[in-house]
Amino acid sequence: MSKAAAFSLPAGSLRLVIIASTRYKPEAHPLAERLASLFQASGARVVLDMAGAGELERHAAAADLVVSVGGDGTLLSAARRLAGSDVPLMGVNLGKLGFLAEFGAEEALAYAAGGVTPSWPVGEKMLLQVSIAGRPGVRYAFNDAMLSQGVMTRLVRVRMRVDGAYATEYRADGLVVSTPVGSTAYSLSLGGPILDHGLRALVVTPVAPHSLTNRPIVLPGSAVIGLEILTRSDEIAMVIDGQERIDLEVGDTILLTAAERGLRLMTTGRRTAFDLLRHKLAWGEG
Repeated sequence: MSKAAAFSLPAGSLRLVIIASTRYKPEAHPLAERLASLFQASGARVVLDMAGAGELERHAAAADLVVSVGGDGTLLSAARRLAGSDVPLMGVNLGKLGFLAEFGAEEALAYAAGGVTPSWPVGEKMLLQVSIAGRPGVRYAFNDAMLSQGVMTRLVRVRMRVDGAYATEYRADGLVVSTPVGSTAYSLSLGGPILDHGLRALVVTPVAPHSLTNRPIVLPGSAVIGLEILTRSDEIAMVIDGQERIDLEVGDTILLTAAERGLRLMTTGRRTAFDLLRHKLAWGEG
């Protein structure tokens, strides 16, 4: 991953700003609209996606900045829709410090109004590329892709290959493949390791494995993981970032690897990764 650059464009020099919110958090809409008005008053054109379903990639190439307004879930949705673009993403939360959405409402409003001269770090974060062998289309995950049977209680049988070579067969309640950013999400609660967000790596973590020898494993981002479904079930699916569902059938093979280009995520620069772990996970306490 490349070293963090600095975002230093004042609001008055922005030509196009994309603002993305979500229909699941209507309380974020007034803030999104206020930011849009301020950016427009500064001379920028604004693309406003209040429902969180717009095709952001259509505008990303011409945009100077994308602002997600809502929280970490809103940012995850925006991140997937910006896959392959170079535009920086600023995450604005509604008062509760997020893992990803670091900026508060007042700071974002002050910037949009022209009252802040920014010098915010922008680091590249790895995205996970997900596809189904024999099916068209590619999906992207910022946190993780989880293989799950939903409410079914039967074990999932999955054969894993790495770069085409047989690795192992899992019998578990599910399986999670996460990015370094996602290593502090669901994977962590399953006993997976914490990865530095600057790494280019994949974490494979089984959910309640039948065999205690099936432990989490870290693979290089260049690896291509193939997960072949061996269990016949009407409910088995791959869930992307907890938000998108891909229905699967027995015999399907999911292919996962690091996307060629990552996401450019903006931070305030006021906290380190260890500050975040201590604050959000009470790391080192007790």
